[in-house]
Amino acid sequence: MQFVKLDDNPKFIDVINKIHSEPWPRFLNESANIKKYWRKLYNIFPQFQFLLKDNSEYIGLANTFPIYWNREIVNLPTGFDESIEIILQEPETANTLCALAIVIKRKFSGKGLSSLILKYVKEAGKTYGFTDLIIPVRPTLKYKYPLIPMKNYMLWERSGLPFDPWLRVHVKNGGKIMKEAYPSMVVRGSVAEWQEWTGLYFGDSGEYIIDGALNPVRIDLKNDFGEYIEPNVWVLHKTSIND
Repeated sequence: MQFVKLDDNPKFIDVINKIHSEPWPRFLNESANIKKYWRKLYNIFPQFQFLLKDNSEYIGLANTFPIYWNREIVNLPTGFDESIEIILQEPETANTLCALAIVIKRKFSGKGLSSLILKYVKEAGKTYGFTDLIIPVRPTLKYKYPLIPMKNYMLWERSGLPFDPWLRVHVKNGGKIMKEAYPSMVVRGSVAEWQEWTGLYFGDSGEYIIDGALNPVRIDLKNDFGEYIEPNVWVLHKTSIND
């Protein structure tokens, strides 16, 4: 296996897009910040987009970006959306690496590859001179418990480790769970748009459990409006065990 970067070959953008097309609920791609800024981030920071390759097949990736953070937990961005804004607004002051996505193709899950990518990202961060890696983690199984507040779910444990598999991977690899990232990502649209994105019919106003959503989606028929506010979990890694 080997890692390559987007700036090695601009055509890797097609590979990145293909890998991203698999794991996420459709409505997440309707986030205003994703639609407006995500491609721009690739263009500005191609050297921080890492792809994992096994022979001729690309099996996973990490989208990382330099960001400014003053190392105070209280001053972490609210989450994914605000991180994008800070990354674009203050690139010259960046002192931290932020991983906004780490993705493994579904057929390769459960093989320890997420740990492999995470370790590579930490090493890359160290190479670029960053001592801190921060990640607004999207817990793998939270969608099964949409009515449980993230601030509670992220503390669930089994045998002394986080209950959630993705949070467990981070902790096993030296990560420190810091706090809930909320609001991390916000998706808004008309009722018709939400029906298109989810394949559901909304006959009443209220909160709906949507497949893949970590929290309920709020539908307001009177104002023709639907809103999803996603919670994530801020995790901190040191890029070197000596830091």
